[in-house]
Amino acid sequence: MSVESIVKEQLDSMDMKEIEDLFELATSNGTVFGDTSHGEIVRSILKGDPIFSFQDIISTISNHFMQEIHGSILLGVQLVVVCIIIGLLKNLADSFSEDTVSNLGIIVCSCCVMVLCLKSFMDIYQICSNAVDTMTLTMQALLPILVPLLISMGGFASGGILNPFIITAITIFNSVLQRLIMPAIYIACIFILVNSLSEKDYVKKLALLIRGTAVTVMGLLVTLFSGLTIVQGLVTKTADGMLAKTAKYSVDNFVPIVGSFAADSLDLILSCAAIIKNGIGIFGLMIILTLLVIPMIKILAVALVFKISAVVIEPIGNKTISDCVNEVGNTVITLAIILFLVAMMFIIFLSIIIGIGGGSLWK
Repeated sequence: MSVESIVKEQLDSMDMKEIEDLFELATSNGTVFGDTSHGEIVRSILKGDPIFSFQDIISTISNHFMQEIHGSILLGVQLVVVCIIIGLLKNLADSFSEDTVSNLGIIVCSCCVMVLCLKSFMDIYQICSNAVDTMTLTMQALLPILVPLLISMGGFASGGILNPFIITAITIFNSVLQRLIMPAIYIACIFILVNSLSEKDYVKKLALLIRGTAVTVMGLLVTLFSGLTIVQGLVTKTADGMLAKTAKYSVDNFVPIVGSFAADSLDLILSCAAIIKNGIGIFGLMIILTLLVIPMIKILAVALVFKISAVVIEPIGNKTISDCVNEVGNTVITLAIILFLVAMMFIIFLSIIIGIGGGSLWK
C-alpha cells in the first residue's frame, strides 16, 4: 500500500468539519493564504510542493492595508473638521469676548470628537475580541485531533502531559483576557476621552497606568505559558524518543520471522500519521495567522489615521483634543499588541505539537 493511499484513507476517516467551519469564519472578512484545505496541504507536503506563495501573501496584505486606509480616511476628515470648528470658536471668543457661548460650543465639539473616537474604538475592540475568541475555538478544536495523532506516533508522554496543560493554559488565558485585560483597556480609553473635556489632566495618568498594567500582565502570561510549554515539550519529546526506539527494537528483534517487516510497516504508518499531523497543524497555523493578519491590518490602519489626525489637529485646534486623539491611537495599537501576543502564544503551542514527532521519535 502506498503512502498516498494510507494518508487518504486516514484523512477520510477524520471529522474535520469543525476546523473547516472555523477556517471559513476566519476568512469571512478576507484571506491571506487563498482558498485551501487541510487535504491540499497534506498533498503538497507529500509531493514536496510549496504550500503557499510569499509574493502572493505580501501582495494580498498590501492590498488589504490600502483598502482599510481608504475606508478610514473619512474618520480622520471628520476629526479634523470638528477641530477646525473648535479653533474658529476659540478665535471668535477671543475677538468678541463671548466666553460662555464659545466654551459651550467647544464642549459640544469636544463631545463630537469623543463620540467619533469611541465609536471607532468600539469597532476595533469588537474585531479584536472576536478574533481572540475564534483563535481560542480553533485551538480547542485542533487539540482533540492533533494530540491523538501525536499519541498514535508514540508520543505518549507528550500527548498525556501537553494536552491537559495546553487546554488549561488556553482556558485560564482566555478568561483573564476577556474578563480583565480587555475591559481594562476599554476603561483606559474611556478615561482618556473623558480627560479631553478639560485642559487639565485629571485621569490621564490613571488611564495610562491601567493600559500599561494590562499589557504587562498580558506579556507575563504569554511568557509564562509559552515558556512552560516549551520546557514540557522538550522533556516529553526526549522521553517519547526513548520509548519509541525501545518499541521498534523489540518488534524488530523479538518477533520471529516477520519482525523486520512489521517494524518497517509500522514506520510507514507512523510516518503517514506524522504527515497528517503536520498538515493539520499547518492548517491550524494558517487559521491563526489569518485571524491575526486581517484584523491587524484594520487595527493598524485606524491607528495610523488617529496618529496623522492628531498631528494635523494640534496646530489648528485644541492641544488637549490632539493629545486625546493621539492617546486613543496608542490604545488602538495596544489592542494590536494584545492580539499579536495571543496569536504568538497559540502559534508556539501549535509549533511545539508539530515539532514533536515528524518521524524523529522513531529514528
